[in-house]
Amino acid sequence: MRSLAFGLLSGLAILVAACKGAAPETVSPLPGEEAWDLAAVRSELVDASCPDEVGEGFQLSFLVAADAVALGAPDRIEKTVTGLSYLGGWALSATPASFGGLSGLKVMPSGDLLAVSDAGALVELGFDQTAVQPTGEATLSFLRGGNGEMLTGKAEADSEGLDYADGIALVSFERDHRIAAFAYGVCGSNARAVPVSSFADRPETPALSIPGNSGPEALMLRDGQLVAGLETVVDGRSPVAVVDEAGVPQFAALDWYQGERLPLVGFDALDGVVYALHRAWNPLTGNSLLVTKHAPDEEPVTLARLSRPLTVDNFEGIAVSQRPDGSTRLFLIADDNFSDDQQTLLFAFEVTG
Repeated sequence: MRSLAFGLLSGLAILVAACKGAAPETVSPLPGEEAWDLAAVRSELVDASCPDEVGEGFQLSFLVAADAVALGAPDRIEKTVTGLSYLGGWALSATPASFGGLSGLKVMPSGDLLAVSDAGALVELGFDQTAVQPTGEATLSFLRGGNGEMLTGKAEADSEGLDYADGIALVSFERDHRIAAFAYGVCGSNARAVPVSSFADRPETPALSIPGNSGPEALMLRDGQLVAGLETVVDGRSPVAVVDEAGVPQFAALDWYQGERLPLVGFDALDGVVYALHRAWNPLTGNSLLVTKHAPDEEPVTLARLSRPLTVDNFEGIAVSQRPDGSTRLFLIADDNFSDDQQTLLFAFEVTG
């Protein structure tokens, strides 16, 4: 996903608004039976995504180099990373030219990490959760459309957000703003896209305008409901929507996310608690990131503010998981935009705040 340019005011970047509209004045949560529900449609998704009952198909297997990186000076970390403990970070690199552009992120039941590339691929990264270390092994599966053909070009393959549950990978796309389901856990790289939701360029509730590069960057399943967030800011907040059973994103069904005027780029949920990642880029100061925690009926908590001189890049993916000892582990991954000037960084933290 591209970096957002920000103008300078009061030493911070104020968003040059990419969309027009107003945040909903009232929040009208959808009753459970009116929201899209994975459990209710899973069997249909599997049948549609794996119509020929074929095997797992072709996956590109390769090795990934993981060079350790430091987060920064301890005094700086103490001031700005107040709710997280840094466990380790790595700069990832691999020989295949198709490795990179990683945006959405999810911790798999195996402990490995599943990421989505904005070139239309699912990338599974081996990760040893006990040693807190990448294993160096990876696979890449190109996403297929409903006709079984691989998605190509930015217009149809700009995949950004990701969640995974019960063998189903849910992926959000920009430019052609939509969410599709892939039965990746059933038929692997042979899984075909099954439409779940489509975003109008100008949703009616409320009135919004969604440019090509400001679509559903963030995606998560929370309490069984599918929630998407736009990479933009309206009246200081990032729009979020619950997908209803007809596949329509309902932007008035949830409070929009405050992120200190930084656009929302990713979120993940654990037991109803949401961990959100906001990011913006400024030509003078580089990337600025905000990690927040949203628990039901509580005020949001800021866990970290990451910017120079800390090690930062174009972070767009966030994933959380619970460890056997009850602790919460949080991962961030950076999209290198397939550029030699950026890195695919993977950071691991423990949530302490």
